[in-house]
Amino acid sequence: MARQSLSPMKDLAFHDTIPQETAGERVGRKRKDAPMTHLKYLRKRSGYTLETLSEITSISISYLSRLESGSRRLNTDLIRRLSHAFGCEPAELLQEVAHDSHVVTPVEFNRKRRQEVSVRESSMPLYCVMRDSEDSNDLTIKICSPSEWRHRPAELSSKNEVFAIKAESYFKPHFSSSSTLYLELSHNLAPESTVVILNRGKIMIKKIWSVTPTSLQLCDIGDMELLKSGTVSIKDKLTEVERNSLDAIYKVVGYSDFDIN
Repeated sequence: MARQSLSPMKDLAFHDTIPQETAGERVGRKRKDAPMTHLKYLRKRSGYTLETLSEITSISISYLSRLESGSRRLNTDLIRRLSHAFGCEPAELLQEVAHDSHVVTPVEFNRKRRQEVSVRESSMPLYCVMRDSEDSNDLTIKICSPSEWRHRPAELSSKNEVFAIKAESYFKPHFSSSSTLYLELSHNLAPESTVVILNRGKIMIKKIWSVTPTSLQLCDIGDMELLKSGTVSIKDKLTEVERNSLDAIYKVVGYSDFDIN
């Protein structure tokens, strides 16, 4: 609730005519305006009254009321009974989430859940690359808002762990800044593959020059053609890393040259 600034009364003569709110009324108003606890939300979402839930769980109405208000804590036995009554995972009962006064009915909840599953199955997470600071070469990766996530291409429909990343300027010259790349965790690597390597929270965007079971020789994307033509020294442009020292290696398995929202 926003805090209001109080100014001095201009006309004290009217002060005594203003009805004064009692302490009980203030408490009642606060309880009415307070967000709904998660346990109460689960009960109402399931369509139960306190009386009905008491009959199902063999927990007294007064104790259920105290649990909902937070004046009593859940124990293992109570969690088991309530999760069974609500048809939810025990962990969901332990969430500390405040809900507004609108209660989603079971029909609404099932419809929304089906919609969320449908959206989740037809879309894939979208990430973008960021620099730690303007004068730093260290790159990190962050997930974009779900509203920006990409529709999953049909050819990748069976690959649940594929995600999308904005190419921007980091994958030039092989991909344009407007491209969306699709990456997959990979152990089957080959020379000239474009990879994103995750290591201790930082990422490297590279091309593979050569690969062995234990190590990789990497170069910048822009240097691949120069190395192949012999224009630049291999010694100066290659970086060798041990594969078991890396957290993960993601290989580009597809791309689109335009955004699909």
